[in-house]
Amino acid sequence: MALMRENPRKREEAAEALGENKRLEAVPLLSLALKDADEDVREAAVDALEEIGGETAILLLEQALADGDESVRETAAEALAELTAPKGRAHPSIHKLEKVRNRGK
Repeated sequence: MALMRENPRKREEAAEALGENKRLEAVPLLSLALKDADEDVREAAVDALEEIGGETAILLLEQALADGDESVRETAAEALAELTAPKGRAHPSIHKLEKVRNRGK
């Protein structure tokens, strides 16, 4: 399985491919990729979950808002906004992300 390869770039590519296929069956594999040590793999998993959508993907994206990497958190917030917010309104995750950003200032 490509998501278990030693090379992080190969794991990232595998996550991207799962998103391109847009199959709900890929969501459990992507949930594992969200725990990868490499932030690029986690970010690719977030993008893939956005592509697939669905309730479980949304729950996983909400969990990704707590990722240790700012880029992963921002990508997750943007994905949630795209998947859940009515047009013209921001998803509550955007507000949570802003609060986290402002704490460091």
